[in-house]
Amino acid sequence: MNNKKQQLHVAIGLALLGSIMAPGSVQAGGFQTPTYGAPGWGRAFGGGSLFKNDPSAAFNNPAAMAFIDQAVVQQTVDYARISIKYKGTAKDYSGRPTSDTTSDPLTGDPVYHDRTGNGGQAGFTAWLPTGFLVMPINDRLSFGLSQVVPQGMKSTWDDDWKGRDFAVDTKIETVGLTGSLSFKVNDQFSLGGGVIVQHSSGFVSQNIDLLAAAALSPNFGGVPLPAGVGQSLIRVKVDNTSVGWFTGVVWKPTEVDTIGLNYHAKIKNKMEGKYNIYADEASRQLMTQPFGPQGQTLVEFAYPGLKLFPDGANASTQLDIPATAGLDWVHQFSDRFTLGASVNWTEWSSFKDLTLKSDGNTLVAIPYNYKNSWMLSLGGDYKVTDDFTFRAGVARDQTPTRNSTRDPRIPDGDRWFASLGFGYEIRAIPGLSVDGAYSRQFVEEVKLKTQNQDRLGGASLDGKVNSKGEVVSLSATYRF
Repeated sequence: MNNKKQQLHVAIGLALLGSIMAPGSVQAGGFQTPTYGAPGWGRAFGGGSLFKNDPSAAFNNPAAMAFIDQAVVQQTVDYARISIKYKGTAKDYSGRPTSDTTSDPLTGDPVYHDRTGNGGQAGFTAWLPTGFLVMPINDRLSFGLSQVVPQGMKSTWDDDWKGRDFAVDTKIETVGLTGSLSFKVNDQFSLGGGVIVQHSSGFVSQNIDLLAAAALSPNFGGVPLPAGVGQSLIRVKVDNTSVGWFTGVVWKPTEVDTIGLNYHAKIKNKMEGKYNIYADEASRQLMTQPFGPQGQTLVEFAYPGLKLFPDGANASTQLDIPATAGLDWVHQFSDRFTLGASVNWTEWSSFKDLTLKSDGNTLVAIPYNYKNSWMLSLGGDYKVTDDFTFRAGVARDQTPTRNSTRDPRIPDGDRWFASLGFGYEIRAIPGLSVDGAYSRQFVEEVKLKTQNQDRLGGASLDGKVNSKGEVVSLSATYRF
């Protein structure tokens, strides 16, 4: 290939990747997102990116690019539909169900809390774009680009549901651009590495029960203030741009076997932005009007050093991206049938808590104490004809969440992926193929038994969460 033609193809590939830069999320364990095209989804990620000429190697294992024999670009669009349902009870700090009647602290009038809903269906639909480009430079070097969404999740509950003091809206998303290189040491062994520049954004909202929080403060001496009165919906929006690295090795011990090992390093990710509080007049006064002997507001008197600004203030949180490692194996049984298996590990234990700060002051620290997790995958291709390929796969994905700290933000459980897919070579346009896949997620029912932080009102939930999901993936791949 001459240099001008190669430069043109690179420019086309970059334009195609840039055209699909748009947000989306397809959840796996925690808030991790699979980073594959439709062929990978059809195999339930079995074999990773080691199948022949798979351009997703540009991110998942850059060493595998060394064995891609011609330039290839792939664009993928995934459509995800996730549903999350809660069934159980909710009680305030005193143990009273949230639907009970209490008295207004100022007038003594009865106040009925009509918060009996289970939150509706706290799921979402999303479109997820992904793109890969791999370009051999010479017999030993290959260059790759990718646009991926390695982290993403979302949950949206009704803003008046019984668990509104725990969560209403949650959205976490990371969009990354990567560049990578591979070096073929010999016909059996290759090395690769790359860097990722990623933009992370987060949005969370929930109610703060100010009177209940005050009642739990030692400064009030156990005064039985009412719970569930008023509205103080805090909304936090933060983002950050960070840089990380990844690497991989590939070994071909036989003509029909390929083994790959990849590692993506942990990325420090301090996110900054703003928070606002949408409060009714009574709740606003609790945050702004003098109450204590030194002119503090009720919030400051209850929790010295904690000051809330209903009209907004700075916000920050540390949400590091955990390290991952994967071992993949692909075996070609015949010209028609190829099978792959993968083991992937994520260092979720680095995610200890979600701490929200404002100008150095801690507003709240919610413990999560995630545990390291594993995913096991098995899937393969069967070439029905020279033009048509059938795919299938199954995967077991372990949740990093714990029963003791699970909450409605990410009510995650262990899950199975069951996938089917196809590939079709379009003979009328040499080099062009289309791939499709359907993947169903079966998520185990999990317990949701948790107590809220005192400064958030001390409410409790005791119930179960049922979740399920499905993903439809469609890719167009062009080899030139």
